[in-house]
Amino acid sequence: MAKKALVLIILVMVILVCLHGCKKSSSQSAPADQGGKTAVDYEAEAESEINTENMGDELDRIEGELTQEESEMP
Repeated sequence: MAKKALVLIILVMVILVCLHGCKKSSSQSAPADQGGKTAVDYEAEAESEINTENMGDELDRIEGELTQEESEMP
């Protein structure tokens, strides 16, 4: 009986140590902003640059870029 109690106490202590070691520290700094554009940024940029007068030209430009990228692929 004493052996089971000792094993149980040791098991509880090991679990408590593991749980304590898994806590996240609040002193960690937040990751630095990479400075890249998000989808929202690209959408806002497109809305400000593309309008009904130049949408055909923009479409032709984008299609040309895609065609060029396809031709550069092996």
